[in-house]
Amino acid sequence: MLRGLFSGVFWGAILVGGVLAVTSLLSPLPATVKPQTNADAPADTEDTSQGSGAVAQESQADAVMEEAIATVVPEADGSDAPPLSNTASAPKPETGTETAALAAPTAPEGDGVVAMNAETPVLPNPQAETPVVPVPDSELSISTNPTQSVAPDVVENEAFPTPSENDAAAEAESLVTEAAPIEEAEDITPSAEAAEKDMVDEAAVQESLLKPATDLNETFEQRTSTRLPTVGANEEESVEALASRPVEANAEQFENAEEKPVMAIVLVDTGEAAFDMEALESFPYPLSIAVNTLDPNVAEKAADYRARGFEVLAMVDMPADASAGDVEQAMQAHLSVSDAFVGVMEGLDDGLQSSKVISDQVTEALLASGHGLLMQANGLNTAQKLAAKEGVPSNTVFRAFDTGEQTAVVMRRFLDGAAFKAGQEQGVVMVGQLRDEAISALLLWALQDRAGTVAMAPVSAALDTIN
Repeated sequence: MLRGLFSGVFWGAILVGGVLAVTSLLSPLPATVKPQTNADAPADTEDTSQGSGAVAQESQADAVMEEAIATVVPEADGSDAPPLSNTASAPKPETGTETAALAAPTAPEGDGVVAMNAETPVLPNPQAETPVVPVPDSELSISTNPTQSVAPDVVENEAFPTPSENDAAAEAESLVTEAAPIEEAEDITPSAEAAEKDMVDEAAVQESLLKPATDLNETFEQRTSTRLPTVGANEEESVEALASRPVEANAEQFENAEEKPVMAIVLVDTGEAAFDMEALESFPYPLSIAVNTLDPNVAEKAADYRARGFEVLAMVDMPADASAGDVEQAMQAHLSVSDAFVGVMEGLDDGLQSSKVISDQVTEALLASGHGLLMQANGLNTAQKLAAKEGVPSNTVFRAFDTGEQTAVVMRRFLDGAAFKAGQEQGVVMVGQLRDEAISALLLWALQDRAGTVAMAPVSAALDTIN
């Protein structure tokens, strides 16, 4: 405790001493101290030894040093002293001599009224030249040579003017002159007659070309295509030829009385999955079956499905490097395995769109055979559109609702989307696998409301051409 007390006293003393030192430095000097303003040496008569405690007697050396300094340093004459400030006011400036009085203005003559000059007359502006009347030309711009005929006098109370005797005589003379060439026409030579006949025929042709059409039912000669049979002069033979095409002959009857959008279901028989044929036969709406032409039992399967009332498609694949000749021969071989095919369906392997050569040759083969065509979706579906434009009844698969892995719920969802799309496309084709799960999903979907918005149809009803 004492140690802390001493420490506080010690530091307090140091602090007080510092404050006092700073205060002494900042405070002004006392009034009794007069600062030295010059460097004058003290007079010799002054006694510097009084009260100073210095030695009274100076040594000889000090006297000699003082004498030398006195001779070297001159006495101050007071000129180096700082100038004293002058408080006197400056003298009054001189303003010059007295100025002369200002001169009074001269009085105006008269009574001070402003004199007005005489009125100056207003001069007229220079006038423009008076327009000159145009001088008529001596000659008229319209030629009077030959002399124009004079209008006959009109007799009052008549609707038409009465011709004069001179006019009647002139008209009779002109009639006689026109009759003379008719009498001479008996001597026309045969060559002249032929030339005249040609001129008449040419005139008749020009008249027929310029004659407007007056009968809307008038027919003209038309150019017909020999590629496909058409209804023309021999209507019965054309209808028979159309009906003999497989796309018509092997098609199931279909009626769309309510004109609903068409929706077709194609089930692919891969030969790997089992299915119930009785459930397939009792299906409430039409179905189509696709069979691979490379299946060893393709002929028996196609005939069996067709006998049970299903439309049958030949599933065909073509090698990507096949030439036009190879495609032609291959198509003949694929279609010859059965007479029950309504058309050709593009396979799931190489397909029929590997090259334009293949797709074009397939189109030519189907035009010759009369089968329809169902293509897989591929980009803008150019191959299918070109085939339809050439006259092949064709369409594109909208979607595969079953690839062998989908559940019944997923399949029904895909079928709902296809039914909605059918309303926009006026017909879609859906593809699935021929197996019990797909058949069961189709049966459940047929009971829903969405199925009632479309007309379930065989695949041939969904095939069409552009032209």
